[in-house]
Amino acid sequence: MKQTRWLAVISAILTFVWGPAVALAQVFEKVEGGAKQEVPAVPFVSIAYGIIWILVLSYVVFVAKGVGRVNKEIDDLERKLGGAPRK
Repeated sequence: MKQTRWLAVISAILTFVWGPAVALAQVFEKVEGGAKQEVPAVPFVSIAYGIIWILVLSYVVFVAKGVGRVNKEIDDLERKLGGAPRK
């Protein structure tokens, strides 16, 4: 029980000491006259959209082929079982 109390006291002390130190270490300081680098966003955005559209269209084609194959198999099964074909 004593050990638990000491651990609680030590963790509370560390929290109150370490917390503000971490917050102060993350303060933003503006740098004047630093090296500037401008990267044009248009090519990267265009490439990203192109890749996304290619992936979406590929998925749609893949799913459409699967649905077509399943419909064909259902029609074949209905024909083999002698049932009326689907509409």
